[in-house]
Order: sequence, then structure tokens, then C-alpha cells
Amino acid sequence: MTSNIAECINNRHLVAARELPIFDFLEEVRKMFGRWIIITGKMAEPSTEYLDTVYDAGRRFIVNLDNKTCSCRMFQIDEIPCPHAWAVIKKKNLMADDYCSELFKPHTVVKTYDVAVDPLPDEREWKIPTYISEDVVLPPRYKRPPSRPKKKRDKPLFELLLGKKRHACSTCGQTGHNRRSCSNAPRRK
Repeated sequence: MTSNIAECINNRHLVAARELPIFDFLEEVRKMFGRWIIITGKMAEPSTEYLDTVYDAGRRFIVNLDNKTCSCRMFQIDEIPCPHAWAVIKKKNLMADDYCSELFKPHTVVKTYDVAVDPLPDEREWKIPTYISEDVVLPPRYKRPPSRPKKKRDKPLFELLLGKKRHACSTCGQTGHNRRSCSNAPRRK
């Protein structure tokens, strides 16, 4: 037992990392401390005020809240925080609304329904051109069958060349039957 915490960490947790080059060693130290502070399954470590490193499923993602970017690129494409950005926002106790696109905010959604829809006049006042009013619209020539349509998939070339795959019996390894009907199977009493 030792009273020096640095010796304790060095002897117990960083034995394998000591053999690495200095940059990789420091990265392992960062990961180790990150594992000790877990946020919603993702470990977020601050680098600067807006730049953070998030470890998720063994991968490292760089989140920049100032530019609203993440190295996974979902933050830029969807214009809403990706899971990595959410981990950082939650850790820093920030408002998520500040990092969402204006398109997803309630006032923008309300504006989409703000457009006036003019009512149609009475049917007797419609002015329809004769070539449209004289055109006869017929029903379809055939009726769709009542059941769900069959899904036909295109088979890849190797399936066409090999034909139907035959499964081998799990008891004797031969094809053409299964273990229940296998003549080599031991009989039950």
C-alpha cells in the first residue's frame, strides 16, 4: 500500500500505457480519467470553452459547440445536436435550444401554418376550359388483388449460380433430411 496517489495510479492503471510513446500515453491518461466521469454512456472531456472530446463505444469524437460541429458530422447535417453534442451540453448544463437550427424551434413551426389559404368560390362561378370539361376520366383497367403484394427481390449472381442451398443434418452431416428423420440418430426409449 502507498500513500502517494500518483504511484497508485501508475502501478495499477497505467502499466500497459507506460510502454507507449508520450502522445499515446497522455491520450490513455485522458481516457482513464474520462472513464471515471461517465455522462449518459458517453465520456465528455473539455479541451477549451467550446471544444470537447467525447468517447463513445471506443471511438473519439470532437465536438465544437461554438461552430455547432461534431466529427461524426450528424450535428452539421441534421442541424440539431448529435448524441455526442448532447453529452457535452448536458455536462455543461447548457440550453439545448441554443444549439438547434431555427427550423426546429416552435416559432418557426408556427410560421409554416401562418400562410393564408384563400377560400374557393362557389362551384357555379368556376371557369373551366372546355378541353378539360370534355375530357373523360376512366377508372383503371385492372383491379389490384385484395391481398398484400408479393415482394420479389432480385437475386445476386452467386445465388443464381449456386441454386437453392441445402442444409446438412446436424446429426450425420448429410443433406436431404433433418435430425428428426435421420436414420443415424440415437433412438429414444
